Amino acid sequence: MSITSLTFAGLVLLTLAFYYALPRRAQNLLLLGVSYAFYATWSWWYLLVLWALTLANFGLAQRVRRKGQPRRGALWAGIAVNVAALAVLKYESFFVPGLRATLDRIGVQTGAGGLDVLLPVGMSFYIVAAISYQADVYRGLVAPADDLVDFAVYLAYFPKLLAGPIERARTFLPRLAAPRVVDDDALRRATALIVVGAVRKIVIADTLFAALPSGLWDAPRQFAAPELAGYLLIYAFALYNDFAGYTGVARGVSALFGIELAENFNAPYFAHSLTEFWNRWHITLSQWLRDYIYFPTSRALLRRNPRRDNIPNLIAPPLLTMLVSGLWHGTGWTMLLWGALHGLYLVAERALALWRPAGPSHLQPRWRQMLAMGVVFVLVLLAWVPFRAPDVGAARDYWLGMLDWSDLS
Repeated sequence: MSITSLTFAGLVLLTLAFYYALPRRAQNLLLLGVSYAFYATWSWWYLLVLWALTLANFGLAQRVRRKGQPRRGALWAGIAVNVAALAVLKYESFFVPGLRATLDRIGVQTGAGGLDVLLPVGMSFYIVAAISYQADVYRGLVAPADDLVDFAVYLAYFPKLLAGPIERARTFLPRLAAPRVVDDDALRRATALIVVGAVRKIVIADTLFAALPSGLWDAPRQFAAPELAGYLLIYAFALYNDFAGYTGVARGVSALFGIELAENFNAPYFAHSLTEFWNRWHITLSQWLRDYIYFPTSRALLRRNPRRDNIPNLIAPPLLTMLVSGLWHGTGWTMLLWGALHGLYLVAERALALWRPAGPSHLQPRWRQMLAMGVVFVLVLLAWVPFRAPDVGAARDYWLGMLDWSDLS
């Protein structure tokens, strides 16, 4: 069931018909039941995996902080369970060669693409939410959940289940514990988010995707350089409106239930630096990567050498963070290449800032702001090639094709 389908709209309206007539506890039970029913429309197997990981994370978090004392071993056990589940189901041909055949025998159809069919319906999103929960319990930022229903809603909440935003338990769980009221202003805002989001996803993104010719990514050298550049530009705006449009619909639907979800996109193509781009694009994922990959890596390196020109700290945190981002987005060398490119962009930006600090972008001359914005946009645009290309060879051909203007002379 797609979030932009009429069936989904009917599910939301039917749920709302009962929702506000119920007390808070019953509201959460209703949200959980609807979320599980929504997930089951994709496959009972998806629901089984989600349910198992919900129980595992609920129980493990109780051990992460017991009697007010953090337990590092329990934290690593909780992280390991989540990472292992994602790794096995995403890279099952490497980790568990016989898993696909076993599931096929019991009636779970994995298809040609393997078990990574789980990923488009939210596994990557609720796994990182679960990991942040375990880490925040360890740090004392949130108490271990004592209500299984509320915690299950946190992982399974249907407006954000498919593609985020990635909520933190320390902000989401208190919203489930509070009474919810939707006044006229909130209703207008929710409606606007849904309408604008649906237009961006269905009208703009789908139209732009349809404008891309077949064979573009598999055989890019069949197209002239201006065509490749133009189609890449179309793809960039199609991708942005698809992601941002989905988030708008998800946030609007959630607002109808009196639960605010985090903003996920903020005009990223107007960023003046790569760091600013990642503060504007897929904001909740960027913040997750910053808090749970970048900062811990940087702190560990700075403990060894606190100097500003600490070369390992200049290189390792951004590169590792973006490689993890690439692996999170998908399998294959193309995603690692995309992550490595953005990691190298950030390393170069940090090195340049260390050598020649530029100061806040809004205080720079207008021409310099526009130049910086153009450079960032072009770099992001070039990195979208391996993000979409089926393999590294196709990505290379696309880049070389954009440089080949010989037939136009």
